[in-house]
Amino acid sequence: MTILQAGVPKSGNYWLYTILKSINQKAGLEYKSFLRTHPIHKVAQTWDLSFAGQNDMDFINIKKNCCEFRISAVFQEEIADIDDYINKCSLVWTHSSINSYGSKVLPKFNKIVYIIRDPRDVAISYSKYCFTEHKLKNHPPHYEENPESYLENRLDIMLRNWVEHVGSYLKYQDKLNIYPVFYERFLNDLDSELPRLLNYLDIELDENAINQIKSDVSFDSMKKQSPKHLRKGKSAQWREVFTSKQKAKAERIAGEMMKLLNYPIFSDEKTLPCIPLNISHSQLETAIAPSSRNLIHNVKHIYDFINSERTLNAKANLFKDWSTNKIKQVAKGR
Repeated sequence: MTILQAGVPKSGNYWLYTILKSINQKAGLEYKSFLRTHPIHKVAQTWDLSFAGQNDMDFINIKKNCCEFRISAVFQEEIADIDDYINKCSLVWTHSSINSYGSKVLPKFNKIVYIIRDPRDVAISYSKYCFTEHKLKNHPPHYEENPESYLENRLDIMLRNWVEHVGSYLKYQDKLNIYPVFYERFLNDLDSELPRLLNYLDIELDENAINQIKSDVSFDSMKKQSPKHLRKGKSAQWREVFTSKQKAKAERIAGEMMKLLNYPIFSDEKTLPCIPLNISHSQLETAIAPSSRNLIHNVKHIYDFINSERTLNAKANLFKDWSTNKIKQVAKGR
């Protein structure tokens, strides 16, 4: 069995990976890895990456017409034969949304687990992650001064990306038998969520094995293994961190999708997310619509960029990088 796990970055993906890997181990399933068969694997063991085991996991990007396997942002290579790649893997991780090419690739996996987290907490976590040593060293510069300015200047795009990403998986949930899980429900009731996940995976474990998995994936255990990657392991941080303006922006852009998934909209609401039964196409379209990038949004985006509190040097560098990327995309015929 080959499992694909997917999710927006900073949604609890590492936690989900650890849970799935622990389940496979306790079930006695053979562990296969494409990366371990590749020459780069030995070299990657010398790299200091973001979290424990990152240089030993199978991770793919699903692009418009191909798939790449990668190791963090340090190494990537196009996959020549996706069927051969999947056959050599037990557990694959992706942050890619589902596009037309992805809709042909994903059915090749036996199981697909998709993790969802409140987009406001995702934005906070990602803003802080962008100032970690690993991110600053191995990723393109972002020219923001601190996590607070990153959150303020990029909240709009992070919210839109979240809505579109989640929407792409919900559209294919029934067709591809995708199993959505929620970060917040894992935090609040892992005792109930773990058996449900095992049922989806068609795996039976005894009570001792289940208790050992819960011990393996506790925040304290994982924090000891990857102190640089994990921060707090909490939910609803947005209640204290977001300004009233940021809360209003989140409601305007992601509010419909959050309502569909039963996320609280206002600070005084206490609800746990869930997937409604029989989501209709019209419900999904309504939830996704506020995130669309139309002409009005593009004009406002330019206005906000010009009037942001970034330095002139930061604005110039961001514009230069944006222009360079556009030229590269045109050259590649995208």
